[in-house]
Amino acid sequence: MGRKSTGTVRLLRAEDPKRHGELQWHAKWTRADGTRTEWLPLDPKIEHGPCCAVPGCAHFLEAKACAAGMAPKVRAASVGDGAGETVADWFKRLHAAKEAKGLSSVGDMRGRAKKWILPGLEARAMTAVTREHVEAIVRRLDAAVAAFQKHGPGEGRLSPSTAANVWGDLQHALDEAVRAKDPGLRVLATNPARDVRGPDAGAEREGQILYSAELVALLRGVAVAPAALDVPVYRRHCYGMAVYTKARASELEALTARDVDLVNGTITIAKQSDRKSKGRKDTKATKTGRVRTVDIETHLRPLLAALVEHPQGKDGRLLRMPPPEDRAELLRKDLLTVGVSRAALHIEGDPLRRAINFHDLRDTGLTMMAVRGDSPIVIQWAGGHTDFKTTQGYIDRGRVEARRIGAPLPPLPPELVPEQTKKNRPEVPRGDSAASIFPFSLGNSATPTGIEPVLPT
Repeated sequence: MGRKSTGTVRLLRAEDPKRHGELQWHAKWTRADGTRTEWLPLDPKIEHGPCCAVPGCAHFLEAKACAAGMAPKVRAASVGDGAGETVADWFKRLHAAKEAKGLSSVGDMRGRAKKWILPGLEARAMTAVTREHVEAIVRRLDAAVAAFQKHGPGEGRLSPSTAANVWGDLQHALDEAVRAKDPGLRVLATNPARDVRGPDAGAEREGQILYSAELVALLRGVAVAPAALDVPVYRRHCYGMAVYTKARASELEALTARDVDLVNGTITIAKQSDRKSKGRKDTKATKTGRVRTVDIETHLRPLLAALVEHPQGKDGRLLRMPPPEDRAELLRKDLLTVGVSRAALHIEGDPLRRAINFHDLRDTGLTMMAVRGDSPIVIQWAGGHTDFKTTQGYIDRGRVEARRIGAPLPPLPPELVPEQTKKNRPEVPRGDSAASIFPFSLGNSATPTGIEPVLPT
């Protein structure tokens, strides 16, 4: 029996762009099947210096110890399906590489891979993946989509759009296994997904949008039942900002006064809240990784000016957002509170339609832009869409629903923002605390300053 491999260590330039090519300890190991791994980075905290030119220096020994500790996991052979790195381990390296590049959707990619790609493949050697394995995944996705179309959402069911996301993840992963810029990820000679047809598209469930009269009623927040509590002001602020800024919920949650330029009438959307951080306090890049500056809607300006002067969230954030898991339920509850009971907004168990959720407030704002006749380029920029096909969906829906929507993006009701005359004696609506009402100075309304260049498609 040969000597157990504890890893060979060497100082190499770090490939992580955040480390600017600085030196870092790397190691490679001999697997159980006799093959060698690529050079993989060790803990960046391990120091190095001139003494490393001398064999046996303290830094070298620390790197060797680190490599030895990693050896059992790195050298693990696949179970019964050939030798080498397993599919599960290769996907871990792929996701780590994406995370190192700052991709904000890695968490979603990990979740989809764990649930829909890796089952049945995780212990197989990555080099042993074949077209038949890919086709088996497609059949599983087809079955999940068919169940969704027949029964609606539920365990083991997938909407067509989510199935398309899973398929896109798998195609990209296998392409990286062949053609990745990082040679360490290239483990396949050919792509087993090539010429394989993806899952059935099916009919996507239609989301909901609010009509203008319903939106105004929600933002007023006055309960229709005499003994009921009005909709809390902080939630009405969130609803109004979601519709009139058209920002994604996570982007809205991260907004601070520094992102608002009242002089030039713009909001810069450069970040989103990080759901993995404690209390969602940290931020990360937007979904597309791009920054966009959008015009402040004229009717939103008074509320936005008030929020800039008196932020309602923690750590200077403009809004006090409800927990993500409660937003859809609270929105539907608040709609019923103010008498908005249109059946489509509250539908359940329908395979073709779903009840309204918080994201649909953004969709409402973008659709209303289309009804108003805004340029498609402006709508695309406001939504942060990288593909114009997404924008076209809002334009088409606006044409169909224009009559039902009514006057798009109407003035905010006075109940949403206290009048200047009330600033010295704020009233407390039912169901709210005095801390939710704040004085502000009404500025002159400003028209949009223009449009930004469209994102490349």
